[in-house]
Amino acid sequence: MNTYDETRPDPVRRSFAAGLGLLPALPLLASSPAHADATGVAASVSGVFRHPGLLATDDDFKRIREHIRLGQQPWTNWWNKLCADRFATLDTKPFPLPAVYRADGSKNNMYVDIWRAWSLALRWKLSGDTRYADKAVEFLDAWANTLKVVGTVAPGSTAHDDHTFILMAGMQGHQWAQIGEILRSYPGWAPEGLKRFQEMLLNVFAPISSWFLSDGRIGSHANWDMASLVGAMAIGIFCDRPDLYRLACDCYAGNNRGTLRTFGNGSIVHGVYYMHPGHFGQWEESGRDQGHATLGMSLGGDLLEMAWNQGDDLYGLYNNRFLAAAEYVARSNLLDDSGKTYPMPYVPEHNPTAPHPSLWTEVNQSFQHGRNAWEPIYNHYVNRMGLAAPNVARMVALCEPKYGGSSDDIWWPTLVHRRPAYAGPMKPPAGLTATLRDGRALLSWWGSVGATAYVVKRAARANGPFTQLTAIPAGNLLTHTDAPPKGTWFYQVTALGSASTSAGSGVVRLAVPGEPRFSMPLNGLNNTDTFGALHTADGGWTVVQGKLLDGATWGEGRLNDKAIVFDGKKAGLQLPPGIFSGLDDFTLSLRAYANSLHWDSCIFFAGNDAFSYMCIAPQGGRGGLRFAIAGATHNDSQVVEAPSPLPTRRWVHVAVTLQAGTARLYVDGTEVAKSDDMRLSPRQVGDQVAFLGRNWAHPSFNGRIQGLRVEAGALSAAEIAALAK
Repeated sequence: MNTYDETRPDPVRRSFAAGLGLLPALPLLASSPAHADATGVAASVSGVFRHPGLLATDDDFKRIREHIRLGQQPWTNWWNKLCADRFATLDTKPFPLPAVYRADGSKNNMYVDIWRAWSLALRWKLSGDTRYADKAVEFLDAWANTLKVVGTVAPGSTAHDDHTFILMAGMQGHQWAQIGEILRSYPGWAPEGLKRFQEMLLNVFAPISSWFLSDGRIGSHANWDMASLVGAMAIGIFCDRPDLYRLACDCYAGNNRGTLRTFGNGSIVHGVYYMHPGHFGQWEESGRDQGHATLGMSLGGDLLEMAWNQGDDLYGLYNNRFLAAAEYVARSNLLDDSGKTYPMPYVPEHNPTAPHPSLWTEVNQSFQHGRNAWEPIYNHYVNRMGLAAPNVARMVALCEPKYGGSSDDIWWPTLVHRRPAYAGPMKPPAGLTATLRDGRALLSWWGSVGATAYVVKRAARANGPFTQLTAIPAGNLLTHTDAPPKGTWFYQVTALGSASTSAGSGVVRLAVPGEPRFSMPLNGLNNTDTFGALHTADGGWTVVQGKLLDGATWGEGRLNDKAIVFDGKKAGLQLPPGIFSGLDDFTLSLRAYANSLHWDSCIFFAGNDAFSYMCIAPQGGRGGLRFAIAGATHNDSQVVEAPSPLPTRRWVHVAVTLQAGTARLYVDGTEVAKSDDMRLSPRQVGDQVAFLGRNWAHPSFNGRIQGLRVEAGALSAAEIAALAK
């Protein structure tokens, strides 16, 4: 059973109690002016919505009607099926209830009436026959005049309350809003009827979804968040409530908008737990079962399509991170030519609803072809954008015969979402990344529609000349590992088609075996020197600045200079985001002077939030100096810990290195601990939130810090010893 544990501690409230200051919000979401409001501004910024603008716009309906008029497939086939469906006829009537509970049969009244009303609304919108609009309005009016409560168990029932009313509020609230959005332009729907229906959604459904999203609960699986996300977004658009829409966008994107908060497993930064080579994104529920993993795809596709129609490109967020998940989940439900399952990379991951420790260790493959979850995903990335998604494409063909799936999904997805095949020129490979792992270059990229192979090239200069390294067939995972000589190298990938060659991808740069990434001396004599130098992706340097928070000040340094002083209460130094972007192997070092130690205080902390992070604690765990990295709360922590805590009352050089899953911890240039079981790395956990001197919720460090350095690549023991002198 999929349950939500209300007894788990609330880290958001703890973080507020800690008095942490403002933090940088993520950059504004990318937008497409063609799908924004009349001014070209996305709805997440303007708060102005395009109507109809949920899963389909007027332009979409016009296109679908033309396909049907011309007898084109698959639209005509699905239109005929819709017209023949027993729930899309005029001889039907609604069966509203004042209360609907997920644990008894009352839920079926709502599920079936949503199916009927959605089918009727589509028949009107695609045919113009107002009889179907009138009948659909009858359903909406009946439920708006009757429904007051959605819950899990009825009062007085002895059935177990698993809180799944949260799922119903999100999914069915989303589905009701879809129907209302189509009908809002129908002149035969009285304005007072439209208003009552909006009020019903805002009073009965939306408060549950917005409450669930507000605290970033991670004790439940991704589909709980995804249900609340689609509910808040759909109702927000339909009811012209920018606050609900922005809440959904921000919770999905993991955007803190300047306020320290956590995000649940539906946030894309947690939903894709691990990015494997080839932009293969391990989905949070892939180790659980494919029924729930594909539900995440169904709800995610709906969420992203709604945002796209309002000018916000959640599809492309973090280098098409949702596509990475979709390709991974799709592959988990396919068989190879010999009828066998595909081997799937998997990093052990904590089950959020089970006691600690409880790790999933492999994908639970079960071939869920009954849920047509794939149409919006396929039609955006492949048919709209020209990106290759071979596993998703195969799932579309297998799942298309299903015009629904369950009460969790929107019916008639092929009719609503299918777009003509991409017909533009073959696009260059997109999203090329190069990360340093174990002294080698690990490359991943997105493929192109029409490509048969990809040529990987390397050069000593950004503008070439480039030398071919290998050719990767289009059916393979799009990744390559290169072992170049020491130096700085530039990589590019070109797509080959049956009749053409694409332009090259963007060029990416990588230094092997590594290079300085960031330096912040924190030794300024003028008491204002919180500036640091950050190495940029093109090989240049930029100046960034930290921010003293909550009483952090300047005091005596190590060498007749200055150092940041932390008071053991709330003081901290906020670091700029992006320092650890794209890093697998890395080195972090600093100098610290501890007056005294407090358990689990941190001298360093960086992550997306309190659930996905890395940190250095002077004393934690078994009592020693500790480096930890986690992708799904402290239950998921991978740790390297010294036998003893950080020494006090003297300056100490502390360093940690990570190389191909092996972490080493150094004190004053001497290795004091090692772990070979570090599955995560900085690029997996992010660094939207980064501090020196404190962490998310504990008292700050009591002492002084200076000399922060970050290296791309793991320094050797001799190099660490030299730094410590």
